[in-house]
Parts: sequence; structure tokens; C-alpha cells
Amino acid sequence: MILINKLQRKRVVAAFLGLVIALTTNQAVKAQNSYSIGTLENGSRDRTFIAQVFRQLNFDSIYYQTLSEADNFYQKGELNKAKEIQQRVKPGFNPKDILPPAFDSVSQLDARGQEYWRIANNAIEADPETEEEITNGVFVPLQNLVKENPGFIPGHILLADTHDLYREEKEALAVIERASEMYPAREDVLDTRIDLLLLYGQPLEASIAAREFAFNNPNNPKSKAYEQAASGYFNDYKKKLNRKITTSGILGTIGQVATGNELGALEIGQALLAGEAAAGQSFAQSIKAQSKMVNNTEQLKYLNDIGQRLAKLMGRDEFDYEFNIIEDPTPNAFALPGGKIFFHTGMLELMDSEAELGGVLAHEIAHSVLSHSYKRIGESALTGTASNLIGSMLGREAGIASNVGGLLLSQKFSRDKEKQSDILGLRVLDASGYAADGLYNVMAKLKRLSGGGANLLSSHPASEERMRYLEELIQTNGYNRYGYEGVDAYRRVFPR
Repeated sequence: MILINKLQRKRVVAAFLGLVIALTTNQAVKAQNSYSIGTLENGSRDRTFIAQVFRQLNFDSIYYQTLSEADNFYQKGELNKAKEIQQRVKPGFNPKDILPPAFDSVSQLDARGQEYWRIANNAIEADPETEEEITNGVFVPLQNLVKENPGFIPGHILLADTHDLYREEKEALAVIERASEMYPAREDVLDTRIDLLLLYGQPLEASIAAREFAFNNPNNPKSKAYEQAASGYFNDYKKKLNRKITTSGILGTIGQVATGNELGALEIGQALLAGEAAAGQSFAQSIKAQSKMVNNTEQLKYLNDIGQRLAKLMGRDEFDYEFNIIEDPTPNAFALPGGKIFFHTGMLELMDSEAELGGVLAHEIAHSVLSHSYKRIGESALTGTASNLIGSMLGREAGIASNVGGLLLSQKFSRDKEKQSDILGLRVLDASGYAADGLYNVMAKLKRLSGGGANLLSSHPASEERMRYLEELIQTNGYNRYGYEGVDAYRRVFPR
């Protein structure tokens, strides 16, 4: 390929970067489980078609009676009959946009694509100096190339590399993350993404990216190595966090401003440095001490049995998973570091089947598994957000960390974090035999409750855009919408 030497970055390599570089073989891994979200992001699809199923669903007594009837056949092994019955009340999903297969050869490009590639490479070789030369000679042809030929992976990588070459960090990450969303099974895309994240001082994001790939591609021969690399990047993040706490005094300063003392911020920092499992345990104990917890043995056992079964398929055996219920009418749920999951009674009252419960459980467990909760709390402890967090903890005898759950509920996860959890959660939900649209149906209910206004599930937005994305994930991966629903089983434990 042209200009490999010219685009070599002067990167600061973390201890485990060498492992990921060693993983790269430049062999094309065809993205059999790729999916398209292009029409979601650029709005090219007619919005009247987005989440059309949502508008057709009718969660009345007939709906769940029908699903209960289908469950009887499913449990007898009569899967086709169960599907036939479910199709009476489950409308079909909209046709999905299909991405072309990934490819690497320039010869597979059409004439215009080859011309874009030639112009961009020649321009980079000429080392343009003016902004106009760079824009017209490099970026415009490369952007046109990936837009018109999204399957040409070298185009995405070269565009990201070129943004990096011209010190455009945000743009470089946006390009490679977009390519990763479209072709998540490509190792070369993953390696470029990890490389850039490490270069830009984001070892935890690099860890999440590597771990996400490993868990979503368990049959890939290099998944174990990526998982090991993820642990290394995570340790790098902990070292970075430790330096900020011990040398910069950031936490002490924020704590003193917010509370008049440094105790609150330091306690949060110390908990985080103890690791995900220990931090989650500490925060969970404080939350339980400050909340009205449900102690119904049957309900807790039911929740734990399903949660543990799903957690075993997630890939983080070092966590001691725990599932709790808080007496709160708000339909919400949240995940702490280390696999500590909390449900509000309002969420359990909203759901009507085991598949719906499994969908939310799998999504929340995925947040913990992918370190999203740990990252959010860490960022909040090192920014101005900690002032609000610590201030709200004043006067609470049960512990400084008691309102961490409130922090997780009051702030939305970013779009990419929700997608990461959706991808892993849906894979595990389907692998467990549940109807794969369980989470989708919960999102539909929440969307209706919001009335088109403020979303009640503030930490997990149920937008129509997200629901359309869930539709595409289910279709593209061939997940079974007509699996086990568990209506009667759920209602025996959480009666209506």
C-alpha cells in the first residue's frame, strides 16, 4: 500500500500495545455480523419508517395471553408452532439496509473509487502545505471514497490515519469508530481504533474496545489475546487515575469546594483505585444502606437465577454478580462496577415477561462487563461533576459513596456506550433462548410512558432512533424474536 511509511505515527506505546500489534495479521476478516446504522446517523431514511413496529405494538392482555400460549409450545419443543402463534401479535420488522461485504483490494473498487484512492495517495505523497491543498487533495477524495464504497476497509483506515497525521484527533476517532460500528468483526479496524485511543491517552476506552470485540467474537482465535490486552489497558487507566489522585490533588480540591473537606472525594477515589469489584461492592453497600430495599426472597431468587445465567455468558468471571431491588416507582435500573445490578420496583412492574426482564438484565450486566459504570464514576470524580455528587452526600451517615447510584441514573450513557451494551446484551439474550426483542419491547413501553417528552428512563434513552437500531441488530445477526417469553413464569413472581 502506498505511503505506509509516511503515515507511521510517533505513538507512545503502552505496555500491552505490543500484544495488539502482534495480533494484527493483515488477513481480511469478513464482517459476517456487520450492521448498518448509516441511515440513523445521517437521517437519509424517511423518519416515518423508523421504529414502525413500535407504533404497531399493542401490549394488552391479548398480546401476553398469546405469548403465554406460544410458551407452552416452545417448552414442548414445537418451535415452529410457537413462532406461528407469536407472529399473530408481533408485527414484522422493517426491511434493513444492508452494507456491502468488507474488502481490501483496490482492484475491487469501481473506476471512480480507484480515482479517489489514487488522488488522495498522490496528494499525501506530495506533502501538501496549504489548507486548501490538504482539503481538496486528501480529505475530499477520501471522504467520497468511504461514502461511496463503505466496504473498502483501507479507505476508512487511511482517512483516520490522515486525520491523525494532521493532528485532528476527534475526526480520526470518529472515522475509525464509524468503521468499527459498520464492520465490528474486522481486526484491522479494531487495531487502528485501539492504537489511536492509546495515542490520545484513553487507555480505558482502548480496554473497552478490545474487551467488546473479544466478548462479541468468542470464536475468533485471537479473542483471548484481546481480552488479555484489555486487562493491560485497564491497569494503565488505573495508574493514570492514581497519578491524578496522588499528585494533582484534583479530588481534594473538588471535595473541599463542594463539602468543605476532602473526605468525600478521596473516599470515592480510593474506592475506584481498589478495582472494579471492590469499588462496586463499596458503592453497593452504601446504596443499600440509604435505600428502601425489597427483601422478598422469591423475587430476589428469581432475579438472581436469571441474572447469574446471563452473566456466565458475558466473559468476566472475576466479578461476584449481585442483583438487587429498590422500592422506587420510577421505571429504572442501573449497573455499578463489578456486576452490582439494581432494579427499581417501577421497572419490574412495567415488564410482563421473563424475556423482557432478561433483555434489561443483559443490557445492565453488559454495562458492568464493559466497565462503563466504572468509567462514568471515575470521570465524575475527576471533573466538576463530582461537586454535585459529593455535595448531595453531605449528612449521610451510611457513607460518602451512597449516592453513586443516583449519579448513574441522572446522567445518560453516551450513544456509543448504549450501543456497546446493546450489542453484547442482545447476543447473550439470544444465546440464552429468550425472545431477542425483550429489550426492544421494554424500550417501546418506556417511550410510550414518556409521551414523547422527557424520558423516564433517563440513563437509558428509549428514542425511536435507538429502537430502530435494535431492530437492525436483531435482523442482521439473525437473532430469534420468537424464542421463550416466560409470561406465566414472570407473573407468578411479579403478579399483576
